[in-house]
Amino acid sequence: MTMNPYEKLAEVLDTIPNGFPPAEDGSHLRVLEWIFTPEEAELASQLKLRGETLDEISTRLNRPKEELEKLLDLMHEKGQISTWMSKSAGARKYGLMPWAVGIYEEQLNRMDAEFAQILENYFQHDDNIKRVAATEPVIFQVVPVNQAVSTELEIHNFQQAEQLIESAVSWGVRDCICRKQKSLIDEGCDYPKEVCLTFAPNKKNAYDNDELTKVITKEEALRLLKVAEDAGLIHCTYNVQSGMNFLCSCCLCCCGVLRGVEKLANPRDYIKTDFVMTVDADLCTGCETCIDRCQFGALSIPEDITVVDPKRCIGCGVCAVVCPEDALKIKRVETPEKPAQPANQLDWMTQRAMARDVDPSDIM
Repeated sequence: MTMNPYEKLAEVLDTIPNGFPPAEDGSHLRVLEWIFTPEEAELASQLKLRGETLDEISTRLNRPKEELEKLLDLMHEKGQISTWMSKSAGARKYGLMPWAVGIYEEQLNRMDAEFAQILENYFQHDDNIKRVAATEPVIFQVVPVNQAVSTELEIHNFQQAEQLIESAVSWGVRDCICRKQKSLIDEGCDYPKEVCLTFAPNKKNAYDNDELTKVITKEEALRLLKVAEDAGLIHCTYNVQSGMNFLCSCCLCCCGVLRGVEKLANPRDYIKTDFVMTVDADLCTGCETCIDRCQFGALSIPEDITVVDPKRCIGCGVCAVVCPEDALKIKRVETPEKPAQPANQLDWMTQRAMARDVDPSDIM
């Protein structure tokens, strides 16, 4: 019996190390049904992550090039697949994308209220969030706010938001798709939306032809970073040491990953972080200014001094920005139970595939 194209695509997407957890009520299939036509879903399920030229796809699938090119270009316009010019192949390649980071984020301009509600129904499955978040290596690492880092603390370049931006040669910004999704179902928040930064360390004019990304200067990227920090948003990026190309500024009210993680007993266990907040008892006056800034509820003042719950603190540093006494600083802590941070995205995918016991070789 022929498999439903949406079920087939869902299986393929869940084979990618990033994962696309199925929901018992089938809401994951309804997500795909909104994004893809049956024909598009069928073709997407047959593509490779590494990408192939039109000639290669046509030969492998035994389909006419003209028919395939028209469909593939449309699928790219709809944010369903990736495409890029390959210097080695001397031709354009078309590739399968993960659900996230990938297909989901590319629906920014297409998303309407109907799709936003379909997504919300899917996101409500807490078991799926835990499944995605609990698998090592985790997807996101938290990048601490620079102001929260003490001057004597040694910190890697890939753990500094400003350094990620400074070292790039192209910069762009997008509206936060998570905040857009929640606003479309009348559950939005007051945090700024245009703060999701993208950057390319090795490619000039990287976003000139990206319809979803507004091209900005380095100075504007740094300004928007400050806007996000002042607002109390949490910086997140890939959990790798090199190859990052985005910096999200997230909130618990909207972020699909963080709002799921926050519900868990020990949020820190599900986020890659090397830092935790500390309090200088000699400086802290117990003014409570920091309490509302902590989105994870990791701070309390049982008596006169702020206390940090190390199981809930993810070392983002947003609370330190508003401390009038400069009493809050992050410190580095070792987490030996977590695997070493992947060197790059390929290393991350390899480790993740092994941890999830999936074999993505057929789609590589």
